[in-house]
Amino acid sequence: MREDSPLPAPETARPEPGAGGGRRERQRLRRRNELYDVALGLFVEKGYEGTTMEDIADRADVARATVFNHFPRKAVFLQEWARRRREAALVAAHRSDAADTSLRAVLLRYFGELGRVSQGTREASVAMLTGSVHATDIWRRSPLAAELADIVRTATPEGDLAPGLDADRLGLLLSGAYFVILVTWVSEEPAPFDITDELMAMVDTVLYGGVPDGDRGADHGAA
Repeated sequence: MREDSPLPAPETARPEPGAGGGRRERQRLRRRNELYDVALGLFVEKGYEGTTMEDIADRADVARATVFNHFPRKAVFLQEWARRRREAALVAAHRSDAADTSLRAVLLRYFGELGRVSQGTREASVAMLTGSVHATDIWRRSPLAAELADIVRTATPEGDLAPGLDADRLGLLLSGAYFVILVTWVSEEPAPFDITDELMAMVDTVLYGGVPDGDRGADHGAA
């Protein structure tokens, strides 16, 4: 089995494997989490490309087949890394004690959490982003874009969105801007900017644009 074989298109809001089951499922989930932690440590230590499934099995002291049972391809570790980040961001975005449920507030909480997670795990972010460049399938149908589109569609109050705004397009713009910021942030040492601040500014730029209201549309037909 090749470690670099193509990935299936990632699913949006895929439930965590083993969630909601009995004792056997809990044991399986515990093993999966252990393998994930071992793999993440190796990716930081040796790089994503420099780590093999056999390395992960050796470090975890399990059979190679055990690793493949939980993570059929090495790139599935990338999917799991991204899923955990999205899950934390979604919880922050929709926390029950949040008084402001406007689209802007929800997005600021969502991206604020992504920024904090990135800053708190910079070494892992560098390792995983470097690896994700080579696993091109994870970029084709971004679950982040789909999740953000869902946030846009369910945003309250209704007046937050301009008439005719396409939620899928806005989700794609937000996710694309996020990935550009994240890749730029991991590309230099030390970090070239505060990623949380940059993500906060990005949300307002995408939502409100870069020109005053009175100037919008003035140059639309000039090209």
